[in-house]
Amino acid sequence: MATVLTNAGKALCSGLVTKVTSLDPKNIGIGSGAGTAAVADTTLFTEYTTGTWAGYARTSTAGTQVTTTTTNDAAQWVGTFTAGAAQTVTNAGNFDAATVGNLLVKGDFTGVVLANGDSIQVTIKLTFV
Repeated sequence: MATVLTNAGKALCSGLVTKVTSLDPKNIGIGSGAGTAAVADTTLFTEYTTGTWAGYARTSTAGTQVTTTTTNDAAQWVGTFTAGAAQTVTNAGNFDAATVGNLLVKGDFTGVVLANGDSIQVTIKLTFV
């Protein structure tokens, strides 16, 4: 299992700090498939964008500042998805666009099995150390 700040995510962060870009990585996606998240990744393994995810779209949620060690030292995004059929979720990430876009943070994990109607909440936290 791995959670990484991607290369594109580093570029996005520096662009936000210098105001070269105003694209907010507020769009969370989830996916299936096996693999280990890597800094060179630009997509999820197999993002749930169609099929049995009724009305599926990436979530769009405003990020918040949260405290890990020092006041406001982390950015956090939270999204909730409801399965339209049985699915297994194995990875998640946040992007600066509702479709395609630049991947900021990607994480892979042991599959979470969902039955029809089950929900999964994803929290992505980027802590500055």
